[in-house]
Amino acid sequence: MSNHSDPKNSADSRDAHKVTASAKRELPDPAEGNQSLPPALLLIFAAIICFAGVYLGIYHGGFQGSVYNESESTPDLLSSRKNGAAAVTQAPVELSLVEQGKAIYSNCQPCHQASGLGIAGQFPTLVGTEYVISSEKRLVSILLKGVAGPIKVAGATYNGAMPAWEKALSDRKIAAVASYVRATWGNNAPEISEAKVAALKKQLIERTAPWTEAELLAIPADAAIEGAVESAAPAGVSAATAKTTGAAVDIEAGKAQYMAICVACHQPTGLGLFPVFPPLVNSEYVKGSPERLVAIILNGVMGPITVDGKPYNNMMPAQGALLTDTKISQVASYVRTAFGEGASPVTVEQVAETRKKYGARPTGWTEAELKAFPQ
Repeated sequence: MSNHSDPKNSADSRDAHKVTASAKRELPDPAEGNQSLPPALLLIFAAIICFAGVYLGIYHGGFQGSVYNESESTPDLLSSRKNGAAAVTQAPVELSLVEQGKAIYSNCQPCHQASGLGIAGQFPTLVGTEYVISSEKRLVSILLKGVAGPIKVAGATYNGAMPAWEKALSDRKIAAVASYVRATWGNNAPEISEAKVAALKKQLIERTAPWTEAELLAIPADAAIEGAVESAAPAGVSAATAKTTGAAVDIEAGKAQYMAICVACHQPTGLGLFPVFPPLVNSEYVKGSPERLVAIILNGVMGPITVDGKPYNNMMPAQGALLTDTKISQVASYVRTAFGEGASPVTVEQVAETRKKYGARPTGWTEAELKAFPQ
């Protein structure tokens, strides 16, 4: 037997070694799996969304078609800030409940439609129905607690669910939208006052479930809401302006501030965006201590916080350097009257005093610190 190896086999061995070494240098194939987005990227996305919402809030032009009509549009029409100074100095126009209700009805329009005729089989008509133009107690009960299950309206059967609005809308807004539907589309029923809504809400405070058809029919067709204490506004005082211990607080100016700065996160309804931006409706931070609410606006909030029983985890920016004491007074007063179940307005003097205490604070508040505020 020869002691010499076959040159051909040696060459094959060397080639195989080269192929093996080359294969070892290859990176492994990517594996499929689930990986969450980096927190920094999520914060960037949230900042972009907030900026877009604020920009839209400033330059929405009232969402009027004429904004985009070159023969009618003007910069003043486009930007809500250009007329901001005039809005503060002019006396706000007091709208009737029906006029206020027309804007609030936008919450109802997707189901009941602009015509009030609803959608067959799902959402009942509001035109000429016994639930709208007969018993005011029935209508307000429906708005407060909602309806579940099949219901027969104007001879047709519907089987959609209507949500309760008592947490999303103030008593005045419920009174306004109820008055609007009772006076529109040929309906000709009297207004329902804010005091009546407040009285019925107290009477139904223990109820948590929506109404069924049988329960609504058990309410007499001519049933009125009892126990309402009507209060007349002093002469010369607009409903849009709240009198406080100092100068009058312009609630309408506060609404303009809210729509320009806060609406992107907290939404026009004040319900926020779960689980990122907390609601202002049914929030202890809105209807509780005025000083605490002003401190939040001045310095912002950081870290996790529980509002209305739900956890949120984002950052609210400080507005103390951006807003004057007057503007903070206005927006805080608007938030408390619109979403705080009629909480008292906040005066410029209260804001100034709070700024003296906390204006130099460099960081936002934590939940524990906010809980430590006196009520």
